[in-house]
Amino acid sequence: MALLHKVLLASALSVAFGATERTDTAEPQQPGGCQALPSLLQSAGSSLTCIAASLINCQANENDQLSIAQDLRDTMSEVRRAILDAERQRRRPRHCRDLQLGGDSESGVRRVFPFRDSPDAAAAVYCDQETDGGGWTVFQRRLKLPVREDFYRTWVEYELGFGHMDGGEFWLGLGLVHHLTSTGLQEMRVDLTDYEDNAKWAKYGVFHLGDASTKYRLKVGRYNGTAGDGFGSGRHDGHPFTTHDNDNDSDGANCAARYRGAWWYDKCHISNLNGFPYEGDHESYADGIEWQPWRGYHYSLKTTAMMIRPAF
Repeated sequence: MALLHKVLLASALSVAFGATERTDTAEPQQPGGCQALPSLLQSAGSSLTCIAASLINCQANENDQLSIAQDLRDTMSEVRRAILDAERQRRRPRHCRDLQLGGDSESGVRRVFPFRDSPDAAAAVYCDQETDGGGWTVFQRRLKLPVREDFYRTWVEYELGFGHMDGGEFWLGLGLVHHLTSTGLQEMRVDLTDYEDNAKWAKYGVFHLGDASTKYRLKVGRYNGTAGDGFGSGRHDGHPFTTHDNDNDSDGANCAARYRGAWWYDKCHISNLNGFPYEGDHESYADGIEWQPWRGYHYSLKTTAMMIRPAF
């Protein structure tokens, strides 16, 4: 018993003095835990059980403090990571207007990050930084080329996009355009030229596409420009998209199949910019690259471009 008494005393003194040394350089603390051992040792002769219990409590307190400190370090690391992720997201361009504001003033193919639910997912887009102040994300382009792009495509192709953004004809894709218009209120500009090289434009202060469940329903309005309102009179606003293999228009027949295109048809259209690429005048009715308010239903346009940017 005497030997056990001495061992316990030595252990207690070691812990007490060790704790005292550790706290010499730390901020003053209220006596407690291991710092209470010297006073407990005064009664060691009569209470070995008390000393042993104090040692056990001291060790438990130290373990608790170490665990709390580690939890705090882990929490701070998570906070730092969240701040860095938020800052990185803030700096990532959502569309061509963000790129322009970041100092990129050149037109061309760029990477943007418009997906709210997948912030690390990038998409390739064509930016027009020259027309009407720049900042435009182009989602449709028709050009007179030796080899023309086929725009008489399936639903899946219009949903995903097709063509060549870098210098060619293309359709960006309904899904991506939906995400771009969901980053904030967008305006749309349409640029048109005919085969006599006359140029007209139409601008809309509101442009939005619904998601896939709405069949990419169109919201468009507040026209101004020189080409006439090719989306007006309720003929396209509020209507879902139609392709020759996915009929969502209000007509008894499939407007896309009848007019060799794909569009937000009603019954059926006053514009058809994804129509067949006749060169100027044609005898068939309304199945070319048409903008009826300007050149009517028997004239197919030479070039078109449809583009969007934030309205504010």
